[in-house]
Amino acid sequence: MKYYLCIALFFLFNFCFSEDYIIEFQAKVKNLKEYNISKIKKFRNYDLEGTFTDSYGNIGIFEAIINSDVEEGKLIRLVATSENIYSNNQKFYFRTVRENSDVDAGIAYATIIGATEKFMPLMGTRCTTSVRYLNDAVFGINKCKVSANSKKIL
Repeated sequence: MKYYLCIALFFLFNFCFSEDYIIEFQAKVKNLKEYNISKIKKFRNYDLEGTFTDSYGNIGIFEAIINSDVEEGKLIRLVATSENIYSNNQKFYFRTVRENSDVDAGIAYATIIGATEKFMPLMGTRCTTSVRYLNDAVFGINKCKVSANSKKIL
């Protein structure tokens, strides 16, 4: 029982002493490819190219490759892999998943799955992503919980 209590306290303290890290991004949809599989099903593949700023004053460029399945006008599943390149040439890569939501807006969950050496301690960081589309423009925000050590890196 003590073992479980120690684990629970460890995660509670980690959560309590973490800070929000916010990344705001804007992008344009490029290379849209869409297949009308049936009258109600579609498959979409497209690229995003854009920029980002974060809550620590960093700036950079952002690219993503996205695959999505749409059925009866609703998003069934969207998977994206993105690359964030900071102005100091440091990088990290997100894998993002969004399911069962509107096509033009929604909440997704992202995880940092790769990084350059400086950003390696960020590996596994989970974020909540919110996006909205306006024609071929995408506006989004990532909200991540980071530790004090990760804050120093950023």
